[in-house]
Amino acid sequence: MNYNIINRSYDIRAIYPSEINEEYYYKFWFAFASLQKNANTFVIGYDSRLSSKSLSEALMSWIIDAGKKVIDAWLCSTDMIYFASWKYSEVDIWIMITASHNPKEYNWIKSCYKNAAPINMKSFGWEIINYLENNNIVVNIKNPQTLAREMDYRKYDLSDDFVEHVVSFVNINNIQPLKVVADAGNWVAGIFMTKLSEKLWFELIPLFFEPDGNFPNHHPSPIEPENVEDMIKKVRETRADLWVAFDWDADRMYICDETWELWSGTITTAMITKLILQKNPWKKIIYNAVCGNIIQEIIDENKWKWIRAKVWHVYIKELMNLDSDIVFGWEHSGHYYFKDNWNADSWVIAFTIVLELISVSWRKSSEVKKEFEKYFAIPETNSKVKSVPWKLSELKEIYKDWVIDEFDWLTVRFSDYWFNVRPSSNEPLLRLNVEANTKELLSQKTKELLDIIRK
Repeated sequence: MNYNIINRSYDIRAIYPSEINEEYYYKFWFAFASLQKNANTFVIGYDSRLSSKSLSEALMSWIIDAGKKVIDAWLCSTDMIYFASWKYSEVDIWIMITASHNPKEYNWIKSCYKNAAPINMKSFGWEIINYLENNNIVVNIKNPQTLAREMDYRKYDLSDDFVEHVVSFVNINNIQPLKVVADAGNWVAGIFMTKLSEKLWFELIPLFFEPDGNFPNHHPSPIEPENVEDMIKKVRETRADLWVAFDWDADRMYICDETWELWSGTITTAMITKLILQKNPWKKIIYNAVCGNIIQEIIDENKWKWIRAKVWHVYIKELMNLDSDIVFGWEHSGHYYFKDNWNADSWVIAFTIVLELISVSWRKSSEVKKEFEKYFAIPETNSKVKSVPWKLSELKEIYKDWVIDEFDWLTVRFSDYWFNVRPSSNEPLLRLNVEANTKELLSQKTKELLDIIRK
């Protein structure tokens, strides 16, 4: 077994069953539990990938065999897990089985300690590998009936308490009865979207709410344009005010307005930034290197403070934990971090804040958006390359006479546009982001860069 996948950057994701399987899960997590001397109670939640249920049973088996307690959180979202890590103080470690937006053959976990404190597997990966290589772990995966007898088999229904927490971020009386199309991507968002609509009085039009690990309608990653075509069609049909879509574990979201135009993460973040910092003057926000210019301009104009971070939720959460003046954080991939959410990310809190902003403006959502549409950007675009280091070196050489920023891989800035290129940690891809002052320039430079990257 290749245990070295533990030492990848960012969140670990691997292909099932060739790279990971139930035996791998059992051994790895038995080692993990054995090394966590002070952790006695674990909670397991999971998404609806085809492999998630059986992998959860392997996890529950090792927890029991390691002499620990386990509680089943069943189907839930990642931000529900973060919320519950604060709500239920008797639990030591929370685990969410998911590979986020990766294709259906992938899986792994996201995990945290109490109060959503992230567990960075990479920080003690070699300790786990050493344990695995020097201990003969006998695999003993139990069937569901045995698990039910041997474990503390409680099921946490997190949705009611979670919705109450979410609505605390806004003034409920401000929310107007908007018509909202929600695409759950055949996953868990439907569990709490219905309850949220009842609490905030918006009209919910559900799309693909039935959990199905076969991805029957589209890949649940709304950052790619081809995955939002059905939702835009539904907005047209229903004359909705807004559309919102989520990724597989429901911790990222993207929005489309009544003009059928998909909002960029930068636009959504600019709105949230302005509202949050109006309520929290003289505080700070944090964002990663792949961030549109409008956000920094809003902060500078109001004499607020900003901090840059590298891509990855652990980096952002660590910075927020160190500086109590940081009230909000953002990753361009659609993650929104809030101080009052234990510095953890939550798409649904971000969505609720956008609902309030649109409601109090008494304007259409597209008109609210116009205030922040100063620049033009492409959705993050992926390209397969033969050699990531070689391609990055080539780009750096071609653009060496311009302002090069290697804070987070490669960013190059010009007077009227900028771009960032960075590799995926889990797939053989380069990710390209481009922003320009005009649509024409954006189109021209995007083609120029893709021609270089893909040749």
